[in-house]
Amino acid sequence: MKRWPLLIAVYAFSAYAFCFAKGSEPPARGRQGAPTAFSALAVAQQYAPEGSQAKMLAIVGPRSKTSLTPTSWQFVYWNQGGWKNLKRITVAGGQVRDVREGIVEIGRRGVLRYKEEQAFDPSRLKVDSDRALQVILKTGAAGKARLSTVLFELARMGEEREPSWEMRFYADRRGVEADIGKARVGAVSGKILELRLDPGRVAEGS
Repeated sequence: MKRWPLLIAVYAFSAYAFCFAKGSEPPARGRQGAPTAFSALAVAQQYAPEGSQAKMLAIVGPRSKTSLTPTSWQFVYWNQGGWKNLKRITVAGGQVRDVREGIVEIGRRGVLRYKEEQAFDPSRLKVDSDRALQVILKTGAAGKARLSTVLFELARMGEEREPSWEMRFYADRRGVEADIGKARVGAVSGKILELRLDPGRVAEGS
């Protein structure tokens, strides 16, 4: 009977050690805590131009420095009468961080140009940013590349009626991010519309 206190003490210490070890693992660069586009959309809609909540031109998720997926989202609306007829609302951390009119520019993409006929009603979208990413990752097209960031843009491309998510993938190549291609997924149908990834760009010896 005297062994029970000892066994209980050993079990308690083992459980504590396991929890401590599990919690002390270095965090991998992933999607934990990163907001999806749709979660930020509800915030942006409150600041949309009057009469333009159903006239969205694009949703842009810039590359993050800390996460695979964006930590902020930019919502571009058709803003009749405003400068360049555009209004961009940036949401991060569940709050509006910036509201601007006019030109939309994103990193290497440069200036993004939109027309009123490209506008779409965001309430009809069915595929959130995280789901679009999973659709591509499940194809295995990224191979063994260690993905570091993904640039997102949702818009109507060319003559297509369905808005689509265009994702530009970046992976680690000896400590430097390398562009390994892009993919597109329908924001209503969830279908893959384009898939051009080349993980060989970050392969050893390349």
